[in-house]
Amino acid sequence: MSIFKRFVKSFGIPNSIALLICIILLLLEFAGDRHGETKYEDFIFFPAFFGFISCIVIFKVGVALRSVFMRDEDYYDK
Repeated sequence: MSIFKRFVKSFGIPNSIALLICIILLLLEFAGDRHGETKYEDFIFFPAFFGFISCIVIFKVGVALRSVFMRDEDYYDK
């Protein structure tokens, strides 16, 4: 059995397609020449790293807001 078939069997078709797209995009990072507006944007894999950190921050802020605004289950029954 080929390595691709074992990979698809263990991770499923949608996850395998998503991972393949990510690998292709990471390889295209070396092919293109980006011109960032700041010197930080010129670092390799900056968009991927920035997006990953942004998602983590958004998730953590959402969890914190949930603890602030969460009400009891019978809040409206009182």
